[in-house]
Amino acid sequence: MVSACEITEGRELELFKAELERVSYLSPVKLCYSDALSTPLSMGLFNKTRVTLLPRRDYTEQELNFIFRHEVCHLQRCDIHTKVFLAFCLAFCWFDPLVWLAVRRASEDLELSCDELVLEGLGREERQAYARLLLSCSGKAPGFTSCLSAAGRTMRYRLKNVVEPRRRLPGTLLLAAVMFLCVMGYGLVIFSI
Repeated sequence: MVSACEITEGRELELFKAELERVSYLSPVKLCYSDALSTPLSMGLFNKTRVTLLPRRDYTEQELNFIFRHEVCHLQRCDIHTKVFLAFCLAFCWFDPLVWLAVRRASEDLELSCDELVLEGLGREERQAYARLLLSCSGKAPGFTSCLSAAGRTMRYRLKNVVEPRRRLPGTLLLAAVMFLCVMGYGLVIFSI
């Protein structure tokens, strides 16, 4: 059980409420401090149980903006529900190693997509500041939570994407060309039989 102290005033709460208003997120979310955590995270499946937890440490205003944008993105997309569904899939197909791999990749993709939304339109200096924040609060999120920073094995990939954003157009065109060839090849096989 994680002990937490609710934040009822201060700049943290103001910035958090501003981020919630920015994205028009209307469900109630508590903001709390916890001494037991090393990374910010959000949890709670239902409206009345949603909470965003911060470790007790001093954050700059820019870091708080990054943290809150990331966590509100998780809340807005209901990523905690997705993690519960992934756990159900894992429990149902525990014997299949491909399901284990798919669940791990899906969890990583949840974090990567939030990173992309946080960094959308930001310059190199802001990206580097976000990468430093990820490094400074790297840790593992327990249970059905969404956290700002994941464990070490995914950190390298996330940091690479944060500092040097990928160009997607060539990959997308390649995928479209391969899909087109597969569909056309399948059609030729069907008509030749």
